[in-house]
Amino acid sequence: MADQKLDLQSQARRAVLRLDRTERPRLVLLAISGPSQYLLGALFGGLLGLFLVKSYFISVTDRSVFIHRGPRLNPHPQELVHVVPLADAGRLISRVKLGRSWNALFLNLPGRARPTRLNVSFHSRSELDGFLRKLGAIQA
Repeated sequence: MADQKLDLQSQARRAVLRLDRTERPRLVLLAISGPSQYLLGALFGGLLGLFLVKSYFISVTDRSVFIHRGPRLNPHPQELVHVVPLADAGRLISRVKLGRSWNALFLNLPGRARPTRLNVSFHSRSELDGFLRKLGAIQA
C-alpha cells in the first residue's frame, strides 16, 4: 500500500511539472470522489463501485494548488480540473468531516453547483492535515 501511494504521489508531482517546470510540489493529497465508501460498498458492491468514482490528486506547491482527476481502475492524473493561487485556495474548501477510517473533504470546484465530496483514506490523513494547515482551513 505504501509503495502504491508513493507511486501515485510521484505521478501527481510529474503531472504538475509537465504543466509548469517552475513549480515545486510540496504536498500531494490523494482522494476519491463519490458518496461514503461504506454506502458505495453496501449498495453497489465493490466492483461496480470502482466505475462510479474518480481518483483526485491535489498537489500543493509554493504558489498554487493543482487539482487533477483520473480513472479509479488505473489511477493516474489524467485531466487537470483546476489551478488556484495558494492565497485563494482556502476558498475551495466548503467543509471537512474527519473520521477514523475515511475523511470527507468538500471542495467548491468551478462549474459545479454543489461542493464535490472527496474521500480521503486514513492512510493519507497526515497529508490532509498538512493540506488544511497550508491553506489555513479550520477543521470541522
